Amino acid sequence: MLLVLLATLYARAADGVAEVLDYQIGPGDVLYLEVVGQPDMTGEERVSGDGNIMVPEAKSVPIAGLTLDQARDAIIGTLAAGYLRNPQVVLNVKEFASKKIAVSGGVKTPDSYAMEGGRSRLSDVLLRAGGLVDPAAPRAEVWRDVQGVRHIIPVDLERLRRGEAEGDIELLAGDTVYVPQVDQVYVDGQVGKPGGVAYRDGMKLTEAIAQAGSVTSLGREQAVTITRDGEQIRVNLKRVLAGKEADFALKPKDHIYIPESTF
Repeated sequence: MLLVLLATLYARAADGVAEVLDYQIGPGDVLYLEVVGQPDMTGEERVSGDGNIMVPEAKSVPIAGLTLDQARDAIIGTLAAGYLRNPQVVLNVKEFASKKIAVSGGVKTPDSYAMEGGRSRLSDVLLRAGGLVDPAAPRAEVWRDVQGVRHIIPVDLERLRRGEAEGDIELLAGDTVYVPQVDQVYVDGQVGKPGGVAYRDGMKLTEAIAQAGSVTSLGREQAVTITRDGEQIRVNLKRVLAGKEADFALKPKDHIYIPESTF
C-alpha cells in the first residue's frame, strides 16, 4: 500500500532540511518572518504576485527567485539600511504555494498541489490527492515539459505498493501526475461482492465472477446474461465451469448478471 511509504518519507526529513534551504521562493509562498526582539515585525507573510514580501513596520522587499538564506540577507539589508541596528532575522517557509504539481485521472481528488518542503515524491502527492480510485491500478505517468518538449515518464505503481522506495520518484515543479482510468466490467446479482472489477486484456467471464466473490448458493449459473452495447448475451456458466463450453471473453464495460435460482 502507498501508506507504507509514509515511514520512508519521514525518514527523509533530515535531507529535507537541505532541500528547503535550496528552495527558490516564488509568488504565493507563505513565509514565517521573525525579527528577533521586534514582535511588531514578526508573523506570517505571503509573497506578493510581483515577488515581494512586506516586512511589518518597514517596507516590501523583493525576494522571488531567492533561496531562504538569500531572502534573509535581503531583509536584513533592508532593515539595517534605515530601521534597526544589527537586525537578527529568522525566516522559514510555511506554505510552498508557488511550486505546484497537477494530479489527474484515477485519483479521488484531482487537483493541483503545492510542493511540500520545496520537493515532493510521487507517493506523497498521490496520498494528498486522496489515493487511487482503483487500489490495483497498475501504472501512472509523470508528464514533464523540458524546454518545450513533453516527456512522459512511466511509473510502475506495483513497486509503490511493495514499498520500494526506488520507485518513488521525485517530482519537479510543473509536473503532472496522470493515473489512467482503469476499465471495468460490472458483476451484478447473485455474487458475493456485486460491483465493478478492474478489466484486463484477455479477461474471461469466470475470472470476473471470481473477483466479484463467486456465485452465491442462490445463483442460477445456467442463465448468466452479459449486456454489451444494449445487446444481451446468454451464457451457461455451469457448462463453462464443467469444461463443456469455452469461457466467454469479456470487453470493458460489459455488465454481467447472475439471476437468482427459481427453485
